[in-house]
Amino acid sequence: MLLACLSVPAFPQASEPNTENRLEQLDKSLAAKRQYEEQKLNDIKEVKMSMVSASPSGRLAAYRVLFSQYSSYQYDSAYVYANHLLTEARRLKSADYEVEARCDLVFCLLSAGLYKEAFDALAAIHTDGTTAAARKLYFTTASRLYYDVSDYTRTQPYQQQYIRQGGIYTDSLLHYLRRGSAEWLYAVGIRQMKEEKYAACLDTFNQFLKQKDVDVHQKAIVTSCLGWVYLFMKNDGQAVDYLAQAAIYDNVGAIRETTALCTLARLLYRKGDIQRATEYVRQSLSNANFYGARQRVIEVSSILPIIEQDRFKVMQGQRNAIAIAAIIAILFVLGLLMSWWFIRRQMLKLKMAQQTIARRNGQLEKKNNQLEEVNKIKDEYIGKSFYINSEYINKVEKLYRTIDRKIATQRFEDLRSSLKESELIAERKSMFADFDETFLKLFPQFIEKYNELFPHSEQKPSEKPNQLTTEMRIFALIRLGINDSERIAKFLNYSVHTINTYKTRVKNRSNIDNDQFERRIMEI
Repeated sequence: MLLACLSVPAFPQASEPNTENRLEQLDKSLAAKRQYEEQKLNDIKEVKMSMVSASPSGRLAAYRVLFSQYSSYQYDSAYVYANHLLTEARRLKSADYEVEARCDLVFCLLSAGLYKEAFDALAAIHTDGTTAAARKLYFTTASRLYYDVSDYTRTQPYQQQYIRQGGIYTDSLLHYLRRGSAEWLYAVGIRQMKEEKYAACLDTFNQFLKQKDVDVHQKAIVTSCLGWVYLFMKNDGQAVDYLAQAAIYDNVGAIRETTALCTLARLLYRKGDIQRATEYVRQSLSNANFYGARQRVIEVSSILPIIEQDRFKVMQGQRNAIAIAAIIAILFVLGLLMSWWFIRRQMLKLKMAQQTIARRNGQLEKKNNQLEEVNKIKDEYIGKSFYINSEYINKVEKLYRTIDRKIATQRFEDLRSSLKESELIAERKSMFADFDETFLKLFPQFIEKYNELFPHSEQKPSEKPNQLTTEMRIFALIRLGINDSERIAKFLNYSVHTINTYKTRVKNRSNIDNDQFERRIMEI
């Protein structure tokens, strides 16, 4: 559905690529990242809406689509739908569906860097009595797991053992694939790359890219692999070209579980393109954190301080110059040593100052957010209070004139009937209604978020739409910063004891510890 709305670039393969043009294409693609992501979210939303009236088989198909959409986008959601698929498989008592669901769980775990858990999940898969399609999926998943772990391990002899085991699973997988098909070429190409048969790997992957009906995710993976192969072959120009292509495919497909952009950033930093490298690292870290890929976060974080490293190199050059000057001018050794000590001390002070500034900025941002909220509340309630006070003064003026007129004409019985308690009650209800209207305008999700703090059986909806209950009104005042029970009691025309009783009763019914309840109210 995504590709139907957003065009996927087709890249001509050139022997001598213009890397600058390719990087400009990548920059333009990244600038449209929000557009691609919104399209993906719309596709996901459509599938979820279709599930409302779906049959059991339709629901199973929807779970498959949702898992596919989330599998390389967000680990948590993908894991949830993989478990839904497993539940449906068990309900249907289908061995094929169960293998599919468990393979999906393995994919989620290995993509998130939970390799031990992925191996445990793989060991729980039983292919006895399943169809060829299920066994093919199992061998595909197993080979992917072992190859990924080999990349993560990078230590001999363990890395080679994982590669060898991945090759065994790939051999089993090839029995189920048609020779020369896209799936066959992909499996063979991955094995050739892991076994360092780079020339054969390049030929295989280039054949793969010529296949029809290859989706954007597969193109992203293969072009990323080609970039890695050219890196190993010391051909940086082709490596930049293919890694940039892979990053564009990842961006178009809203794929967050990716390595191409980070690898490209490392390569560009080595070539001195600090500006692009910094931006690509920032986006890589954002993708890794969004997806929940622990191993990716660690990998990206290793080059995060790229600007600080560059500055440090400058400082290191200065210290080297000082050292050379000290050798040439021995008479100034002591002065140069003092200069070095002073510079180091200043660097430490600068580092401490940066930490202090960062901490103060965080505090300032928090305070600014609080001030913004307070100003919004203040503006809303000041405007409302002017209006209410004006109405109140008009009513009091009218009442004074009526009383004065009746006193002047000595109509004392009429005067008594004019002062009805029911009108005071109605005025108080009107005041509460005005308060509810203004408060819910400031906090439109308050009722929903408030009810989430209670078990379903204890949730008490409002009697009328956009109206707070007495309990909600008490905690609405607390959300506005009014914590004094006496002030709350005066506003609501209750005793302080009644207010405290309400607060205690509400906290005891909630899912939250009593000590944490008001803090959770303030977070709404």
